[in-house]
Amino acid sequence: MPAWKKRAAQAENELANLLWELGYAVVRGPSSGSGTRRRFQPDLIAVKAGRVLVIEVKTCDPESTVYVPRGQVEGLREFARRAGGAVFIALKIRGHGWRLHRLEDLESTRGGGVKVRDPFSGVKPRELDEILFPGSRRITEFL
Repeated sequence: MPAWKKRAAQAENELANLLWELGYAVVRGPSSGSGTRRRFQPDLIAVKAGRVLVIEVKTCDPESTVYVPRGQVEGLREFARRAGGAVFIALKIRGHGWRLHRLEDLESTRGGGVKVRDPFSGVKPRELDEILFPGSRRITEFL
């Protein structure tokens, strides 16, 4: 397996574990979008209390602009439409942790994709959980 694929899988698993700790049921796409011709598979699907999050994971440097191509955007939207979920682009910012960005909040590109100019403009996973589920408690509080 190429090194970049291994790093991508590690990032996806890291976010999946973090969301699991926040009480989500999480599934990592077996092919994570690549290799599927007839249907799109997002990197992660996270479900909690009936809310479905369709997540595309990217890794970037702090000063990077991140681009998501049109094909991925269309696939994410269609998957979310079928699942009744919301699409998020999750960025692992090297040396700074995670930020999640709602697809609807991102700037469109001329080619039909989207871009994230400021990786830090998103919310941290715990903050997202507090926004989606105000007053909820972490599963570890019951153990």
